[in-house]
Amino acid sequence: MLGDLVKRLVNGVVLLLGSLAFFLVPVGSKTSAQHVVAIFSTKPAREAAQAFAHAARDLAHEVAANVERAKRAPALPDAKPKPASER
Repeated sequence: MLGDLVKRLVNGVVLLLGSLAFFLVPVGSKTSAQHVVAIFSTKPAREAAQAFAHAARDLAHEVAANVERAKRAPALPDAKPKPASER
């Protein structure tokens, strides 16, 4: 039990140090966080995000249409196999 507590504490400290480094330590002229923002604010990244959002909307509409179609379809009779003695 004490080992798990120490392990969680060490993991928390490593996460904290990694987070601080990500936001505060410069890699070249910018921090890692600033590099990520710069990458995702480019025109190709915005276009990819818009295309992904459009595809997700299309998929959501298709799924909703299939669900509605399945709700309106008549229920299938129970297809339980008959025992061999009744055949």
